[in-house]
Amino acid sequence: MRKKTTIILTTILCIVMLSACSQTTNTADADKIIWRLSHEESAGSMQDMYAMKFKELIEEKSNGKIQVNVYTLGQLGDSVGAVEMLRYGVVDFAINNPATVATIVPENQLFTLHFVFSDDTEVTSTMLNEGETIEEMNKLYQQKDIVPLGWFNEGFQVISSQKEIRKPSDMKGMKVRVMASPLLFASYAAYGANPTSVPYMECYSNLQLNMIDSVVQPTFAMEEMKFYEVSKYLNYLNHELFVGTFCSNTRFWENLPQEQKELVESCLPELAEYIVKVEQDYSQSRLEKIKQNSDIIINEFTEEEREEFKKLSSIGRERYISIVGEEGERLLELLEKDLANAEQKINNNRQ
Repeated sequence: MRKKTTIILTTILCIVMLSACSQTTNTADADKIIWRLSHEESAGSMQDMYAMKFKELIEEKSNGKIQVNVYTLGQLGDSVGAVEMLRYGVVDFAINNPATVATIVPENQLFTLHFVFSDDTEVTSTMLNEGETIEEMNKLYQQKDIVPLGWFNEGFQVISSQKEIRKPSDMKGMKVRVMASPLLFASYAAYGANPTSVPYMECYSNLQLNMIDSVVQPTFAMEEMKFYEVSKYLNYLNHELFVGTFCSNTRFWENLPQEQKELVESCLPELAEYIVKVEQDYSQSRLEKIKQNSDIIINEFTEEEREEFKKLSSIGRERYISIVGEEGERLLELLEKDLANAEQKINNNRQ
C-alpha cells in the first residue's frame, strides 16, 4: 500500500509540474480550464478515439475555454493504477474496462462472461445505453468514487494461437494471457487452457519468446500491437465482449459547475453514436490490414463447434455467482432480460 501511495503521489507531482510548464509558456492560456483524461490503450485505439472525440467536442463547444489533455497507456502508469488515479482525483476522467475495476466492483465481471452477449452489435450497444443492468452497475461504481458516464462495445475478443483450435481440448495446457481477473482465469481454465497475467506492453515479447502461447484481445488491438506477427492463428469464437467505460471522479463531477456538467452530458449521445461506427470500421479495416501484412490463418467456428465451448462456459457463470453471491444471479438475470428487450427493439426497428 505504501509503495502504491508513493507511486500515486509521484504521478501527481509530475502532472502538476507538467501542467505548470504548459500554462506558463503562454500567458493567453492562463485562464484556460484543464481537464485530464486517461485511458488504458495506445494511441489510435478504440479508447483513444473515444477520448480524442471527447476532447474535440469539449474544446469546440467551450470555444477553447476548456482544454482536455489525453494520456494514453503507460504515460501515467498501468491500467490498474489508472483506476486508482481516477479514484484519487489525479485525473478527472478515465476510460477503463470491467476487468481492471473488478477488484473494487466484482459485480462488473458480468460483462466478461462468455457467450452471454448478442452477435448483433446494435443489440449490444442498445443494451449498454438503455439497459437496467447499466443503471445498477452505475450505482455500484459510484460507491467507489467513480461516476460512469458512458458504456460502449469495443468488439469481441479474439484468441491468438500457435496451433489450430477447433474444440476446447485443443486449448489444453495452452498458456493464454488474460487480464488479471479471477473470473477470466476460471473461464479459460474451463476450456483446458492455462491462463496467466502478463503486463499488456510485454505481451509481444512474451509471445516472441514462447513464454506465452496466446493473447486475448479485440481485432484492433491485435493489429496495432502487432500480435499477429508472433502468432499463427486468430480464432474468432465470438465468445467474450470487450467493454469500455467512460467515467469521471466523483468529487470532480459533483463540484463541476452545472454549465460544465451539462456541456459534458451534451457530448455523450454523439460519443455513443460515434464509437459504434468506429468499432464497426475497426473490426473490418484492422482485420484487412492483418491479412495484407501477414499470412496468419483466420479461424472461424461453426455453431456446432461453438456449442462445445458454450457448454463449458457455464463454469464461468457459476464462478461469477460464487464471487458475487445472490446479487450476481440477479444481475445476470437482469442482463439477459435487457438483451432480450434490446433485441426485440432492434428487430422492430428493422421491420
